[in-house]
Amino acid sequence: MKNRGKRTVGFLGAVLMATQLFGAPRVSAGPFQGSSVTFEQAAPVTDTQKEVERLFKQISFNATVAGKHADALESFTRLGSRLQYATHAAELTGAKEAINAIGADFRRLQELRPNALPWQQLVIDRMEPVLKGMAGHATEAIERLNQDRRGLPSQEYRESVGNLYVHTGVARNLIRVNLDYAQAREKLNQLDGSIDLEAKTFPAQAAHELSSKPAGSLEQRVRSELLKLPYYGVFDHLAFQINGDHVTLSGEATWPTLKMDAERAARGVEGVSGVINGVKVLPVSPNDDRIRIATYWAIYGHSTLARYRLNPDPPIRIIVENGHVTLKGTVGSEMDRTIAHMQASGVPGAFSVTNNLQTGS
Repeated sequence: MKNRGKRTVGFLGAVLMATQLFGAPRVSAGPFQGSSVTFEQAAPVTDTQKEVERLFKQISFNATVAGKHADALESFTRLGSRLQYATHAAELTGAKEAINAIGADFRRLQELRPNALPWQQLVIDRMEPVLKGMAGHATEAIERLNQDRRGLPSQEYRESVGNLYVHTGVARNLIRVNLDYAQAREKLNQLDGSIDLEAKTFPAQAAHELSSKPAGSLEQRVRSELLKLPYYGVFDHLAFQINGDHVTLSGEATWPTLKMDAERAARGVEGVSGVINGVKVLPVSPNDDRIRIATYWAIYGHSTLARYRLNPDPPIRIIVENGHVTLKGTVGSEMDRTIAHMQASGVPGAFSVTNNLQTGS
């Protein structure tokens, strides 16, 4: 019994130190730029920029490792008390080691930030609250494990393990999406250069070929471009109206980047001569972020609604502002609409839930 007590204290202390790795002072960021400007130069050139990219990939790998341990822990909580404390502790130790490595890499990223590419600086800034949350939930899970090891798993332990899993996924996806977008943007930059050269050489022919290509309706083209936006996720909602050749954008965005990119995308659609951007940027709020994640799992984790998670265009959009939740989008039936509303209504901390989901195919 004495040996177990010593092991428990050392285990907890190690993770508490890991949490502090994310407490380094933030380097003050420059003026915010939309991704159309941020990705003007996408490919790393200098040694510092290449090192930042390497650290991104290393953090993404370790977030995947931590996520696998958290996924195992989440499955353990469904088995009730049949698994012993040591089984949970072993998985949390694996998650802790991966998070420690992430913390060390992130501190190095903060040191390199001033000489990184603009889009890399943006990713570093966005990573900080996600990684802090991940470390915090790991610490909370260990504290709950130490307190409840005779009566595993408690509801609090379940929640901390679930939050740890969510944050590892967010960290991994944040990096993956931006690395993929940077690669695509670099190809687009190269393509733009070659098109510009061809247009200068054969201007009349290029203009004729572009204008003669068949295209869908203006509404279809605008919708297609908006759905391609890299930062458009389940916690955002974009809508638009077309009046002649003018587009009016509306909806809510969790990042200023999305609002700016939506306008850029709409303006770039052939046939659009003007855009009114009425997209609202939601305020930054850790409490709203917590509600977003909890609502996501309450809805998409339900057995009846889980199939919607496979859709690359999430049909149930979860909009959270100052603790108030609004569901938007389209589901397949009235029953699905009702279940989504009931699940969201059960999320702790949400002040209200407004169900604007539509039904249809």
